[in-house]
Amino acid sequence: MTAAQRAADVVGSVPSAASDVVVGSAGSVAVAPPGTAGRHGARPPRLVAHRGAPRVRRENTLPAVAVAAALGAETIEVDVRRTADGVAVLLHDETLGRMWGDARRVADVDWCDVARLGNGIDRIPRLDAVLERLDGESTTLLVDLTDPEDAVVAARTVAGHGGAVPVAWCGSVPAMVAVRSVLPDADVWLVWESLLPPTPEDLDELAPSTLNLELAFLTPDTVTTAHALGLQVSVWTVDEAEPAAWAAAQGVDSITTNDVGLVRAAIEAAARRGPDAGDREPTETEVASRAQALAHRLAHEVIAFTREHPVGEVTTKAHAADLVTDVDRMVEQFVRSRVRSAFPTHGFTGEEYGASPGDRHRWYLDPVDGTTNLVNGVPWTAMSLCLVRGGRPLVGVVADPWRGEVLEARRGRGAVLRERPLRLDDVPRSLAGAVVGTELDGHRPWPGFEAFLHALADRSCTLRVQGSGTMTIAQVAAGRGVGGCVGAFSPVDHGAAVLLVHEAGGVVLTRGGPVDGFPPEGEPFLVAHPGAADELYAVWTAALAAGSAAGRAPSS
Repeated sequence: MTAAQRAADVVGSVPSAASDVVVGSAGSVAVAPPGTAGRHGARPPRLVAHRGAPRVRRENTLPAVAVAAALGAETIEVDVRRTADGVAVLLHDETLGRMWGDARRVADVDWCDVARLGNGIDRIPRLDAVLERLDGESTTLLVDLTDPEDAVVAARTVAGHGGAVPVAWCGSVPAMVAVRSVLPDADVWLVWESLLPPTPEDLDELAPSTLNLELAFLTPDTVTTAHALGLQVSVWTVDEAEPAAWAAAQGVDSITTNDVGLVRAAIEAAARRGPDAGDREPTETEVASRAQALAHRLAHEVIAFTREHPVGEVTTKAHAADLVTDVDRMVEQFVRSRVRSAFPTHGFTGEEYGASPGDRHRWYLDPVDGTTNLVNGVPWTAMSLCLVRGGRPLVGVVADPWRGEVLEARRGRGAVLRERPLRLDDVPRSLAGAVVGTELDGHRPWPGFEAFLHALADRSCTLRVQGSGTMTIAQVAAGRGVGGCVGAFSPVDHGAAVLLVHEAGGVVLTRGGPVDGFPPEGEPFLVAHPGAADELYAVWTAALAAGSAAGRAPSS
């Protein structure tokens, strides 16, 4: 019986003769030609079926495991938790709500009650039942764990099974330590959440066999270094053809996916094209169109997440006022992953995890600009995301979680807010009665700040410092205030907002005058309404000169 027929038996329909199957995103089964996939001269990546085959059967169930085995997945990843009476069961979430309609924590429910959830064969299985199902299959079971107590129960279940199923383990470090307390020789996959390659010291505690990293953190250096350290490299979770082929080309050893057939077909197709077969490079218009659609979706998802998620752990970076939270880290991981999936060859620079290599396209992200405000409950923060091609800004979005607003711009196509075009007129504006925004240099005034404040006050103009450089600049594009200035340009913090100002018809200036595109990195810059730009520029440059003179003055 072929793999296609075995899979069809499980899902209930037999396709026409084939030697492999592709399971589509809607759960359809289609035929894929046989062949040897992968990098030329190298074994193709092994495929890890994520939670079984969730696009065909309900995740983390025996039918999902059976379909994954029939599809020929070399490894099947499952999530394991414990019931109140200490039974290891397959479940990803802490509660039973998302998959099984019961809001209780599984750790508070006895096995006999858990077993009643669902219907037919779509029920929560015990881990020992999955091990029995895989006896005789040439498949490794990868057990994913978060909680150390769950890990002990799972490890004892595997130890007591006595079967021949190979088992590997992944998840949190405390959970892996707990597994090793029961199974000292356990095969551990180390979760890796850094753009920097691992060092030997990073491996000391767990001595893993495999580096297990999200697609967003995959770089050629990490693969090369991991292999030199004797590690395999596995990447997750890849469900589209382009990033699957790209990951295989980087030399990864396994790919975790919700769609085994699709990823296998993508790798095989890339192998048939050959290592030097380059597709036509997309035009700037094509890239910008796709990027704007992606950035728009991401902005709305980040708004919901930032509003609803607790701040979590707060740590410091450069100094005590330079804060970072769980929200910063989680938003960056999420956005990086989505961008890498859509544009696997693009570079990416983020506030929290730094730069990853890429082609002449580069994304810049600040997941939370205004983290100090977030930590202190001040509703004035933003996400900034922009795409640059060869140094030329193409797309930018600024997401304001507290107003639920997404300001977005595309080079040459204008700026919009709630589908309303943003366009600043050129009618002359007086500074009297107007508002200008600025930001501190970290938590201190920038050189010339006091002179700027007093000069604006002399003109009956109010200076605001609200704690987010992204918002200070973006608000000018929206017509909220006549100008804004920041002491040092950064594409991570200000790239999207500067593009918004350009596309809304505003003026972007450095000490040397107007600029088209981005100011030089690290340089002070000013944005302004066209009707107020000349007067505000004169006040700003005089203040900068006063600040420089004060800095040069000898101390008494």
